Amino acid sequence: MSPTVQPISRRSILKGAAATAGVAALAACAPDSFDGSGIHVQRVGRVPDDDPNHHTWGAAPATTVALGPQDMVLPQKLVPSVTEVRVRALHDGSRIGFLLEWDDADVNDLTVRNEDFRDACAVLLAPGEADAALRTMGAATIPATLLHWKADWQRDVDFGRKGLEDVYPNRSIDVYTPLWNVAPLDVEIGSYVDAGATEWLPGLHVENPMSAAEHTTPVEKAIAYGFSTTFTAPTQDTRGRGVRTDKGWKVAISKPLGGADEGEMAFQPGATSTCAFAVWSGAFHDAGSRKAPSITVHALNLAP
Repeated sequence: MSPTVQPISRRSILKGAAATAGVAALAACAPDSFDGSGIHVQRVGRVPDDDPNHHTWGAAPATTVALGPQDMVLPQKLVPSVTEVRVRALHDGSRIGFLLEWDDADVNDLTVRNEDFRDACAVLLAPGEADAALRTMGAATIPATLLHWKADWQRDVDFGRKGLEDVYPNRSIDVYTPLWNVAPLDVEIGSYVDAGATEWLPGLHVENPMSAAEHTTPVEKAIAYGFSTTFTAPTQDTRGRGVRTDKGWKVAISKPLGGADEGEMAFQPGATSTCAFAVWSGAFHDAGSRKAPSITVHALNLAP
């Protein structure tokens, strides 16, 4: 006996087509060939390094990276201020980007006084496939590239460089030597430059990037050949932005896939390399090697 064939309504056909399209759309947004190991760098149309809240970051899987003590070099940080950071990664064939998110109840983005410390985070990039030997800021013959976001630089980019007036609004000044012809409250870093008197600001005089009169990006690109060898890269082509969340910070960072400077890490789509992460909490006076580094390195897998 032949089975009875039920007629299919036009509405059912349309519902089925919509469901199929929805599945196809989800599949198109899902990370391709990600096996769950390491950190997958999903390929997208554009890395939204100017917007940590952009929906494109959702195309990449989130990896929770455990942070631990820094007990390898002095000064140590035996109890980490932050115990984990959530990481996503994207590339668009031109740039590679990272989204780091962690919990930190306090905002520390003003570092005018000696007793001020910044919130910050960094990404370490190096060759190999999760090469644990390069966790020590690279090696003598294998350099690591560091992408270092700083909360105080972000504040400078967003609102202009901050000075003594932002910490001591009721200060009283007679004169700034040798700028006797400039009203004290009008003195700024540019005043020393205009007067040819930068020797009174040694950091600026020797062109220390930490003493720059202004910052155009909150991310510093640095290169290291092991502990205590870190230096600012000649070409500063990083981009990024950090924003506060209800619980802490969300930071987007990017660099070109290629390397502009000697020793800089370069990437190829489809290849695997080494990465690690670190977070600093200004509330706990983290600075330099006093930080919460990732407990281990991770494989960084770029989608083709």
